[in-house]
Amino acid sequence: MDDPTTVLVVTPSLGGHYFGQLLAGVTRQVSLAGGRVVVVETLPESAPRDEAGEPGDFSIPVAWSHVRGVVSITTAAGAEYLRRLRETGRPVVLSSTLMPDFQAPAAMPDNHGGVVAAVEHLVGHGHTRIGFVGNFAQQDIRDRYEAYRQALAANGLELDPALVLRAPNNGETGGDEAARLLLATDARPTALMVATDRNALGLMRRLTAAGMVLPDELAIIGFDNIEAGAFAVPALSTVDQRFDEVGALAATLVLAAIRGEQVPSEVFTPPVGALTLRASCGCSAEPRPRGATPAEQSAGPAPRARLERALTAVLLGDESRIAPVRTAVRAAVGAVERMLTSAGSATEAEVDVLVLLVRSLTSRPDALRRVIEAVSRYASEVVVSPVQVSAWGTVATALWRLQASALLRQVEETEDAMAEQYVVDAALLDTTQTDPRTLGWLAGTHVRAAVLALRVDERSDQLLDVVGAYDAGGTLAHHVGTRTAVESFPPTELLDLLHDDREICVVVPVRTTTHDWGLLALVGAVDSASTRETYQHWAGLLCTALESRRLQEEVRRSSLHDALSGLPNRRLFLERLTAAIDRRERTGTPFAVLFLDLDGFKLINDALGHRAGDRVLAAVGDRIRRELRSVDTGARFGGDEFAVLLHDTGPEGALRVAQRVQAVLAERLDLDGADVAVRASIGIATGSIGQESAEDVLRDADAAMYRAKSREPGAVAFFDDAMRAHVVRHQHLHAEVRRALAEHQFEVFYQPIVNLTSHRTDRFEALVRWHHPERGVVLPDEFLPVMEETGLIVQLGHWVLAEVCRQLAEWGPDVVNVAVNLSDRQFWHRGLLPRVLDALSRNGLTPDRLTLEVTEGVLMRRPEVALHLMQELHDAGLRLHIDDFGTGYSSLETLHRFPVDAFKIDRSFIRGLASGDRSTELITALVDLGRSLGVAVVAEGVETDDQLEFLQRIGCVTGQGYLFMPAVTGAQAGALLGRDLAEPAHPEQP
Repeated sequence: MDDPTTVLVVTPSLGGHYFGQLLAGVTRQVSLAGGRVVVVETLPESAPRDEAGEPGDFSIPVAWSHVRGVVSITTAAGAEYLRRLRETGRPVVLSSTLMPDFQAPAAMPDNHGGVVAAVEHLVGHGHTRIGFVGNFAQQDIRDRYEAYRQALAANGLELDPALVLRAPNNGETGGDEAARLLLATDARPTALMVATDRNALGLMRRLTAAGMVLPDELAIIGFDNIEAGAFAVPALSTVDQRFDEVGALAATLVLAAIRGEQVPSEVFTPPVGALTLRASCGCSAEPRPRGATPAEQSAGPAPRARLERALTAVLLGDESRIAPVRTAVRAAVGAVERMLTSAGSATEAEVDVLVLLVRSLTSRPDALRRVIEAVSRYASEVVVSPVQVSAWGTVATALWRLQASALLRQVEETEDAMAEQYVVDAALLDTTQTDPRTLGWLAGTHVRAAVLALRVDERSDQLLDVVGAYDAGGTLAHHVGTRTAVESFPPTELLDLLHDDREICVVVPVRTTTHDWGLLALVGAVDSASTRETYQHWAGLLCTALESRRLQEEVRRSSLHDALSGLPNRRLFLERLTAAIDRRERTGTPFAVLFLDLDGFKLINDALGHRAGDRVLAAVGDRIRRELRSVDTGARFGGDEFAVLLHDTGPEGALRVAQRVQAVLAERLDLDGADVAVRASIGIATGSIGQESAEDVLRDADAAMYRAKSREPGAVAFFDDAMRAHVVRHQHLHAEVRRALAEHQFEVFYQPIVNLTSHRTDRFEALVRWHHPERGVVLPDEFLPVMEETGLIVQLGHWVLAEVCRQLAEWGPDVVNVAVNLSDRQFWHRGLLPRVLDALSRNGLTPDRLTLEVTEGVLMRRPEVALHLMQELHDAGLRLHIDDFGTGYSSLETLHRFPVDAFKIDRSFIRGLASGDRSTELITALVDLGRSLGVAVVAEGVETDDQLEFLQRIGCVTGQGYLFMPAVTGAQAGALLGRDLAEPAHPEQP
């Protein structure tokens, strides 16, 4: 199944009648085509909601990797941004704007036809002094003014500049200002064409308060047909321009371009908006289609057909969509027709049926208002007799009650939204309890899912760190802690959570005028009933919360860190050491503490001064920090004393770190020409002694440090002499293994995994060997346990993965797969999956070329966590095998629950075939088990013909062992492809 088409919409705003309707139309049309919408709000939170008319400086390439086409609404983005988008091969469509420096298909409202009809209607009422009110900063308003000017000329009327009143914005305050200008002049118009309904409402309110009688002294027609206009006094006549149809048209154009159709760079408009005539223009009749007389109406389609068409347009936008809705519309029209054209009165049951039909079609107050207006027009054409008039009164009352109920629900929803906002405000304004980055403050809101990503740093505007995810199912949690490009944000999993045509993925920049934090993406909804910019408001509050959190962290850090070195101070070190002691008591996790004292530091201070001494201390702190893992803690206690807390580390590991720290401190330091070397005496105390407090551990480490210093400056001493002796015995081997890693003394060998029927191979198991400079080849049994203890096994495992992928790429497709063994530490290492995928990617390999083998004992240590990790590996396309199968205690459970592709029968069972024990029955049962579960079976340690014959007889398909070939070098392994390995010419086994 193809991925759904994703369309990017950049818009200055989300809410309100204008932008809300545009977005609703885009979303509806894209959803009908099986696609989904990502909406990026580009207007800064601090900017006025009424746009200034010029494109902003938005330049963030949000979601470019996901989308196939773009709709840019009004002044959301400048020409340069849109050109960059189009150069990537993504078609761009403009909506409600034209750009002289960027030519593209443009979906525009019909600003001309509706205004011309309004002016002609006012002329028909006898007006000759017709003025205009509007905010000329916007292109739409300028277009409406041009239509007004042309309509005057067409009717032989001269344009009087004194009758043109400029509003500072499109809202009620803009209309109020226009009314003030009008009241201040004696040369007043008798009628006004007002460019927006909200301007008209503000104008009417101010004029009525000043004592003017409307429409007797001034007739007014607005533009937009917003809901509030129907309830104004007098009710506002208006041009019913369907902005959702403009949005739907823009979506239609971009979808056509995505399909490869040629869409010319010209203006496209939806059908002409109808005049909705009410009392403000002087009319008392019911509304009727734009400019149509009763005679024209009778010459057009029948009243029923007009009603059906009108209701379909209200509910769907055109007559070609979704058959079930069209069927319901026809049923509702039939119910209206029966009640208003029959000879009898409308029954209560008939009215109830109509109400149920209309309610099933829509619950939005604005849509219900349009339904009532359409039915009212129909009634004005068909109602004749007193009985029909009575029936119409009954129907109208029921529909008005339905609308009133919807308005009440809208009020309740507004109250809910205010309560929701209060909860969000409270959570984001108090960051002392929770971290706002986790997005826990979204709990209880209408948002089902969200992801927060912050910029890596102020210099990088293309990379984001995902720091928070919110969704009930936990689908997005694995993204936290990952890094992503801006073009790939938000993650596709968030887009996959979109459910219906009312849901969109909203991306809001989290930024202030002084700081750009990052991006917030969430599953939201289009709200055309309210001008509230909910998500922008949240983003603004989030900026405040993030800044507050940053300041809190700075204060906390200054109280817990050494100002000179930046390391934790004694207080924080003791807190972490106490936690380590508690962890040892609960889980047995070991720890170690290193106490360092710089040898001869006083001489540096005396000879070079305290400023130079401070530079040495800062350098020491930095070098110690670089040598530690993220789970370890380095600290400065004051003076020249430092300490290190090593997590999950025994004596051997502690000594290894101490030697590494000594080595890095011994590196020369240039102090303005003075060459300085630093040595440190180090005392080590481990948690195995059983100290009860952090101070006890520090005391032991301090005592050991003085013992080391007394023997020889720059030495290392353990507090426990017996443990020290044990460490010394292993010290040499540890050093050799580390040297082996540094000097690349390891090599990967490959043992073929053979088809037991054809005796041929196309896959191998990777096995590591150590080429010791003095002892020759050392087998894994000797050095792997040491590396597992010290943690070097992870570094070795990473190298093996990289080497295997390199060898696979060199062999080419003839080698289908190579299996790599994961050690205990490597399997639990948090960077395993990214490391594996990176090695595959760098060598141009698909994940199915690699198999990861894990022993059952590793999985059973923490089975639930292991199950999650295995599922992630399997979902990434990697093959997974259970090694040494049958030696654990939950083998059947492992196969049943874990996403395993194969298991390997341990060589001990194969070897037991010759001893006459029960290995025969056990191996047969294991092969049958694999067959019944659909899991492949590999027999390890096949060394004799009798073993091969038995395995063939019981249906075991795959095996490996010395009978076919021992592990060989990569070059030798390539020569084995296509050979019959039943009687191989074995190379000399190293």
